[in-house]
Amino acid sequence: MRIKRMISPVVVGLLATLVIPGTPAAAATISCYEGQGVDQKDPGLAAMPNGSVDVYKTDFNGAVTRTQIDPRTSAPIGFQNLGGFSRSEPVAASFGEGHSAVAVRGRDEALYVMQFENGVSTGWQNLGGVLTYNPDLVSIGPGHLMVFYRGTNKQLWYLEYVNGAWGPHTSLGGVLTSSPIAVSTRPDHVGVLTRGQANDLYYVERTGSTWSSWIGLGGRYEGDLVAVKRGPGIDVFVRGFDSKVYGISYNGSSWGSYYSLAAPRGGAISEPGAAVTSSGELVVFVRGSEAPAQNRPIYRNSSFDGGTTWSGWISVIGAAPTSVNNPEATANAYGGWTLADTNFPPGARFGNLRICSSTP
Repeated sequence: MRIKRMISPVVVGLLATLVIPGTPAAAATISCYEGQGVDQKDPGLAAMPNGSVDVYKTDFNGAVTRTQIDPRTSAPIGFQNLGGFSRSEPVAASFGEGHSAVAVRGRDEALYVMQFENGVSTGWQNLGGVLTYNPDLVSIGPGHLMVFYRGTNKQLWYLEYVNGAWGPHTSLGGVLTSSPIAVSTRPDHVGVLTRGQANDLYYVERTGSTWSSWIGLGGRYEGDLVAVKRGPGIDVFVRGFDSKVYGISYNGSSWGSYYSLAAPRGGAISEPGAAVTSSGELVVFVRGSEAPAQNRPIYRNSSFDGGTTWSGWISVIGAAPTSVNNPEATANAYGGWTLADTNFPPGARFGNLRICSSTP
């Protein structure tokens, strides 16, 4: 077990606490923890209503681990090796207090899901299918989950968990060139975003039991996008081919225009992460590129007025060592955000899981 100590904003392990301004009107206390060794796949996060955050990651052998952390300190309060084998990034969601779920693409390319209910695990459930990218998992109400994935025909597929049982694999068509990203803005609503054949953005949504047609939103980007719920709408962030971050917003009935958040010094070299906190912060994360190459810290850019004005790109924890991962984030139960990535020494194949959290 790592011990807690106070260190400067240049963090090389263990647990640290510092205060970094977001805007002149808002300052956050940011704590960071660096723990067990993991591989290069991105983590999956699920925020619990009771306050903890579950961080799912794969270890050196492809097994999935679950680290429960307290967002007020980023300190671990539980750890489990869940076994199994994941070819994908783990994705996670929670539909209520005491519940957490994780989904992965298994060794045989099938979909595997494990759920926890008040500490009791279902074990790994093989749900079949053939996945070709990372799946995504979303809660759309109490006791209600949906998993989305790209199949071998490049179409969007989904399964639904309701009334304690999983339904069939169902296709929604499309031609996906990235992982699907799902977000729910209210009970019984889900929206799914993905990249099309021209590297442009597409959206489809379901309200109740009715699916819309696919909507083309234009743009041109690389990698996976990130989408977060804000009020009745959705904020989407992508990395353009010019290594800048772009956003586009949905108010629940119509989409706006793309806007640029530019990039940290040296450009954005990762897919973005994002979160919307209960204290009103819309925050975007990205990995920057600075010389020398081992200095590629995670940056954040925050808005406290719904995306009208932004703080500009600020390093989350100072001149931190490099991260090879895309930053993954979620809002936590204390009005802040929790961010997970991996701290990799230059040239290493594996590194340590790093978790940072803010509290207003």
